[in-house]
Amino acid sequence: MYGRVLCLMLLCSLLGCSTVETYDAKLGRELSELQGRDLPKWTLQGRLLIKSDDALTANIYWQHENKDDVLKLSGALGMGAVLIELNEHEIMLDTGQGEVLFSQDIDAFIARQIGFVVPLTALRRWVVGAYLQDVPVLQLEQGFQQLGWQVTYNEYMETSIGVMPRKINISKDNIKLKLIIDQWGIE
Repeated sequence: MYGRVLCLMLLCSLLGCSTVETYDAKLGRELSELQGRDLPKWTLQGRLLIKSDDALTANIYWQHENKDDVLKLSGALGMGAVLIELNEHEIMLDTGQGEVLFSQDIDAFIARQIGFVVPLTALRRWVVGAYLQDVPVLQLEQGFQQLGWQVTYNEYMETSIGVMPRKINISKDNIKLKLIIDQWGIE
């Protein structure tokens, strides 16, 4: 019993001593907006929850370089690892079960695969705290609305280049995406 209590106390103290400095939505947005968000190369690691009629959860690793993206989702749909490669013109999906699919209609392809729309092409900008250029945008207190989606930044974190989003909620109609970023890598 004493060992369990000691272990629990040690675990609690380690969790309380996080080395990631976080900011609330208001201060984080102010700091983030000062930096601009034209980042040619970045990575993020975190957790993703997508809710519609069903709920999908996954660990996510996202690597972005210029206009090419690689997303690795593990634990998605209980299938293990899923790999998505994306550029301006095409998407490739490796289901992790020996099936590799291609399409040139990126967002519609993702909708067919999971049963509802996820704005993957827009997410490239939204995850870094920016909105799509040349597309109407409505500024909100904690984010913005674009393409009918509401993007809310609930928490920010300190990174090597300054403050970046940490907790992001994206919603439209009955579809809700929640992304919690544990680590940014920015070059």
